[in-house]
Amino acid sequence: MTQDSLKITLIRTSCLLIQYGRWNLLTDPWFGNSMRGLPVFRKPGIALQDLPPIDVVVASHLHRDHFDKKAVASLANDKTIILGPHGTARHCRDIPDGTVRELDPWERTEVGDLSFMATPALHTGPPPQEINYILELGPWRIFFGGDARFSTAFSEIAARVDSIHIALLPIGGTLIFGHRTTMGPADAVRAASVLRPAVVVPIHEGGEWMSVPPASWHPGRFSDFATLLEQSESGATAEVLEPGQSFEFRWESVG
Repeated sequence: MTQDSLKITLIRTSCLLIQYGRWNLLTDPWFGNSMRGLPVFRKPGIALQDLPPIDVVVASHLHRDHFDKKAVASLANDKTIILGPHGTARHCRDIPDGTVRELDPWERTEVGDLSFMATPALHTGPPPQEINYILELGPWRIFFGGDARFSTAFSEIAARVDSIHIALLPIGGTLIFGHRTTMGPADAVRAASVLRPAVVVPIHEGGEWMSVPPASWHPGRFSDFATLLEQSESGATAEVLEPGQSFEFRWESVG
């Protein structure tokens, strides 16, 4: 990797390995093999034991498919920083003290020369409420959308943050008894049109575990999002990754 390049690897759902310089970040870690007793069809693209040492865990919320307590406990050490909403520390009883930082929307924290800002987000219960993030890694400004549904939070973020280079947007379109809890492809395109990133990496695709309509349904697919984004006037391009696949972004092509 060059000095200003950024490498993103999709593991699955909203779990990504983000590498910049000497830094390794892991978003919404999840390595389990079942979800609410249902089989999971998509295995992690990188096994937990094959991850590099993780410097920062970035957690949007504490649902089990976004915050795997056993995985976090196994990869955390006294140098690992874990970022999350209020309540995260209660999920981290087996890791060293002082490694968890709980954030409110618009609160900032720094880890070395990296900067992180929590942003508001809407998803679904139980509490605590989800947060999303702006990650500032050197020259890169990245939005991480966790498992959010479309809301006015995106216009609030756009009003405060200039020049988002890469947006990581969920597109699974989860419906729980007809109630939308996660953006689908069309809503993710709306979010991209508001945030105006140069590139969108879609995450949290539907079909990763068994749907049980009407209790749960996850119809959104990466291919549908890429098609809709190309047809939109957002100005963004899609970089679609499959689990285990990486893409190296170079500053001269995005910045």
